[in-house]
Amino acid sequence: MKSVRRSCWFFCFLFSGLLPLLAQNATKVAKIEVQHVGPPAVSDSLIRANIRVKEGEPFLRPSVDEDIRNLYATGYFYNIRVGEEPTPDGVKLIYVFQGKPRLTEIKFSGNKKFAPKKLSRKLTSKVGKPLDQRKLFGDAQEIEKMYQKVGYPRTTVKPVVSIDENAGRGSVTFEIKETGKVKVIDVAFDGAQAFTKKKLRKVLKTKRRWFLSWLTGSGVLKEDEFEDDKDRLIEFYQNEGYIDFEIKEVKFDYKSPSKMIVRFVISEGSQYKVGAVTFTGNKLFSEEEISKGIVVAGRLDRPRMTVGKTFTPKGLKADTEAIADYYGSKGYISTEIKANKSANTTTGTMDLVYEIKESDKSYIERIDIKGNYKTKDRVIRRELAVSPGEVYDTVRVKLSKARLEGLTYFEKVDTQPEDNEGLPNRKNLVVAVDEKDTGYFTFGAGFSSVDNLVGFVEVTQGNFDLFKPPTFTGAGQKFRLKAQIGTQRQDYQVTFIEPWFLNRKLQLGVDLYHQELNFLSDIYDETRTGGTLSLTRALGSEFLLGKISYTLESIGIDIARGLHPDNQVRNVTVGTGTNATTRAVTNFANVSQELYDERGNRLVSKIGTSLAYDTRNHALLPSRGQRTELIGELAGGVLGGDTDFYKLELRSDWYFPGFFEGHIFQIGAETGVVEPYGDSSRVPLFDRWYLGGANTMRGYKFRHVGPRDRFGEPIGGNTYVFGTIEYSLPIIERLRFAVFYDIGNVYRGSWDYSHLRDFNDNWGVGLRINIPQLGPLRLDYGVPITHGAENSGSGRFQFGASYGRGF
Repeated sequence: MKSVRRSCWFFCFLFSGLLPLLAQNATKVAKIEVQHVGPPAVSDSLIRANIRVKEGEPFLRPSVDEDIRNLYATGYFYNIRVGEEPTPDGVKLIYVFQGKPRLTEIKFSGNKKFAPKKLSRKLTSKVGKPLDQRKLFGDAQEIEKMYQKVGYPRTTVKPVVSIDENAGRGSVTFEIKETGKVKVIDVAFDGAQAFTKKKLRKVLKTKRRWFLSWLTGSGVLKEDEFEDDKDRLIEFYQNEGYIDFEIKEVKFDYKSPSKMIVRFVISEGSQYKVGAVTFTGNKLFSEEEISKGIVVAGRLDRPRMTVGKTFTPKGLKADTEAIADYYGSKGYISTEIKANKSANTTTGTMDLVYEIKESDKSYIERIDIKGNYKTKDRVIRRELAVSPGEVYDTVRVKLSKARLEGLTYFEKVDTQPEDNEGLPNRKNLVVAVDEKDTGYFTFGAGFSSVDNLVGFVEVTQGNFDLFKPPTFTGAGQKFRLKAQIGTQRQDYQVTFIEPWFLNRKLQLGVDLYHQELNFLSDIYDETRTGGTLSLTRALGSEFLLGKISYTLESIGIDIARGLHPDNQVRNVTVGTGTNATTRAVTNFANVSQELYDERGNRLVSKIGTSLAYDTRNHALLPSRGQRTELIGELAGGVLGGDTDFYKLELRSDWYFPGFFEGHIFQIGAETGVVEPYGDSSRVPLFDRWYLGGANTMRGYKFRHVGPRDRFGEPIGGNTYVFGTIEYSLPIIERLRFAVFYDIGNVYRGSWDYSHLRDFNDNWGVGLRINIPQLGPLRLDYGVPITHGAENSGSGRFQFGASYGRGF
């Protein structure tokens, strides 16, 4: 009986729920009417095409709601309303549309930190475009980020919209509530025991306030950087073996309205060491063979985490890749490596099991090149470290990819194996490249403390083809045509480089040039016209480069008019006719005989050779490695020419990471000797050594360190020594600060190292600026310390291009 009553209640409930639905289904849509508020956004026909509810069909509220969503999705409407009006035949639906009003004005209120013009640059909403609430919300968030980046983390921005419905126009005011600038006076780590607070602070980009914060922009809380700092802290601990590390909470401890302490509440957990390391599934190679590692690009890359070592996720990934590379180097490219880890919280160890699913050995059937519409196939193939018929060595394939990327011809390089039908152990290597523009036309102007004002124009092609007019691209050669014209110099240069001369990795270089150098002295101008032919190649290692060259050039020294070395007596006639008188006038010397004898043109024929060892990690701004170079030249003799001398020079620069991230410490030393031989009694003025200026002794005028004549004009010497120390650090992006010390001198005689106690030195500070589209610039202020009477002790500004002194 109870069961019957429950069933009756259930059907009554179900029937009562269906009654409204049945009643609604009985109502028909008698008519659909479209109305507009303000100017129509689109035509009625387009609106009706997006309304699924049709006249004569049953009226269903969910269907109407779906139509509204679809109409909003078109992006044309600011507001949509649907009204219902009963009729004898059912219900009339009235769709009322308000198109997105045109944005006629954008205003800001409450902004004191940023001008309206600067705020407007962050907006995606523009005057004359449709008003979009989502865009306005996004714009408000971007403005808030601007304030957060400069230390106003609690600033709020609210877009307030005013709409004239009839006119279809609208305006928006971004109401900004600026808060006071909050300075970070400390960054604390509650619960940190394994590392000092100082070391943990180095991990973060959020820094404490310090005396140079006004310049560096540090010492304030920037939301985007702070979110990344949390990930940096977690990654740091995990890579030190603290796998269970956790940030429990972040507190902002306000000591005053404008000062706060950022406090990380952390749980370090235990540091895990590697426990047992085992391999499963390895039948081809023993554990000992796999553990020995592989040779990658000339360096030994072996699994890093052995028993007792600190366990890190980064190390686990590296070891897994090393094992895969070991198999891949033997041709087993489809071998799968899976690393399983098991933590033992009691012993604080992490046991590792590498599951290996071995594959068959693969060989390269053929190599297909794709995507190279300009670059010739042979330019790509000659960089590959693998060939058809060989074992498919994934390590050498990676090396090939790196070589192609180093050519800078391609946006992207991809290397993939492709199955070969009917030959399961044969793979095709597919090399796909995405070419980019390699030709550039640049022009501009600059200023340096040596050249003064100079303008330049330059045409370069990094993927040049001498024998493929009119495009001249695709053969992997390099070409440059450059002209510099300034107040103190004219410089015209044509350079051609063939990196694979005679189909060998032997670089052929051809340089033709004409230079008019007026900045060297107020007494004379120097002109050089000539060319250099060179061959360069790696000697057993990519770090060791050898070069041999031949240069033939005409060098002219033009003494300024009115200058003469000796007292000269000449007769001067005064008056005319019978009143004329003649008397002797003496012209006193105004240039030394030594300098005066250098005038005229000389033909110089010389061979040069160099050996350079370069391990720098970056050509523009190295932070590790060294470059050491030994250079030799021999002029005259059997080579002909008007002068006989030999020249030797040794240069070395070393780079080390500084005390903090981004800091760089550089030490450099140089020495050089030049000596005449044969019929030459002296080294020409233009081949002597000089110091002073932006690239050497920065506290002195250009070429003003070293021997001078009796009039004080620099004449250079046959021996020089030079040393420098520099420490640089980043201030903000693209700007670095440097402090430096230079020491050195130039001596008259060849191999004259007996007067090393006679030296000049200076110290100074500088800025390194990397300007987009222009490149790096240096501004240094050097102050002499030990100097002779011929040099001033006052400080001097030096301007130059590039971050370093160059080679």
